[in-house]
Amino acid sequence: MSTDNGRMPHHDAVQDLLIEKMRSDLSRPKWWQTLWGRLSIGAGALLVAGTAVAGVVLLENRPISETLVVHCLDSPHRAADGSLPGAAVSIAAPDGVVPIEDAEAVCEQMWQSGAFAEQDALNPTPAPGDAPEEFTTCVTENGEAAVVPGRIECSVLHLHPYQPNVPAGP
Repeated sequence: MSTDNGRMPHHDAVQDLLIEKMRSDLSRPKWWQTLWGRLSIGAGALLVAGTAVAGVVLLENRPISETLVVHCLDSPHRAADGSLPGAAVSIAAPDGVVPIEDAEAVCEQMWQSGAFAEQDALNPTPAPGDAPEEFTTCVTENGEAAVVPGRIECSVLHLHPYQPNVPAGP
């Protein structure tokens, strides 16, 4: 519907409302200048910093400091409850527990003895098994060795990469 001057009805009122809306939009602070914007930026910065610190801590190489226990994993995955699947090994002697010097050799011996192939955990004489060709040694939070079948990145299991104790030079 047009009026006699060719404009739409209430043209001046609509134009005034549009100008008022544009002025309020232009005078509104930018999103990063508002309280919520600043809180969002701060939270984002803390999230990025926390993720970076966690990544550095998780990827940090560690030596094996606890040699009385070795975790021999039967797969390169964690169990549903977060535990390490497989068996924990310690060597008992009449005078106490003996430190384990070669964690991979102990786990290879367990694989060859059939400990991971046997379905019945109570069978005293399991059939011999085949050991994987390669192992990856990782380190738990407690400093214990965790030997994983195959070649993997320890961080996938939320474990630390193994750093051999290299003797200091002369």
